[in-house]
Amino acid sequence: MSDSLNLFTIKEVAGVLRVHRATVSRLITAGALPHLAVGSRKLVLKKDLLAFIDNRRSLAANSPKGE
Repeated sequence: MSDSLNLFTIKEVAGVLRVHRATVSRLITAGALPHLAVGSRKLVLKKDLLAFIDNRRSLAANSPKGE
């Protein structure tokens, strides 16, 4: 399988982002973080997690400083 098909659980995503699992669940519910539903489980593709991180990085770089 391709490396781009790696799947992460909510707990694993929380570990990567260093946030609580509830935060990841809120991001998924809000549509900010794409996911796959497999039964009752929500899984995040590695490419979607990396895209989310890149998007947040670019938002931070473009935000006004010192305000």
